[in-house]
Amino acid sequence: MLHSIDLFSDLTSGEIEEILVGSRRIHSSSNQVLYTPDDRCDSLSLVLEGKLRISKFLPSGQEQIMNRLEKGQMFGEALVFAGRRYASYVVSEVDSEILKIPKKVLLYAFKNQRFLLTYLRSISEKILNLSSIIEILSLSTVKKKIACYLLELSLEKDSQTLKLPCTKKTLASLIGSTREVVSRNFSELERDGIISMPDRNTVEIRNLKHLENLLFD
Repeated sequence: MLHSIDLFSDLTSGEIEEILVGSRRIHSSSNQVLYTPDDRCDSLSLVLEGKLRISKFLPSGQEQIMNRLEKGQMFGEALVFAGRRYASYVVSEVDSEILKIPKKVLLYAFKNQRFLLTYLRSISEKILNLSSIIEILSLSTVKKKIACYLLELSLEKDSQTLKLPCTKKTLASLIGSTREVVSRNFSELERDGIISMPDRNTVEIRNLKHLENLLFD
């Protein structure tokens, strides 16, 4: 399993076995809370099976989903070395299996320079993604946030035909809105000829200039 994940692809079978021996597998059931903001992060966690969600709970009790993690994805890369608590709740959406890799095991694996560089690149990419989310959240309307999201995705993929990496419900959670409002704004963009959506997961940017201009309206 680990060989198929970019972070571990440069490690030998023996090095991977050492990581597994020093790590712990956790099984969780659907809707089980794995970590809370009261828990200190002492390990890198890897999703072996299932699906997790990263959530915050507002004072009203409403859950705001920040992200979803599936098989092969990781979390805690930076927190494990910062000695900080988790910023959000980590919850199993379905029956899941997690591999917890302690800090001391990671430090040993860092003797492999390629592994260390890949690890640092993974953290850097997450920081860049977080910066993009902050930029999007700073915009005043949902339509501007969607426009910024699509433009960032277009730059990243170097294409105006985009496969959305998440559902509209997840996107709504990320930008602080609702699925209904996000869907309505996508429909308005399509009606105005700025985008087209041949299916619910694909967006074709038809008028890039107009999409950019939305940010300055």
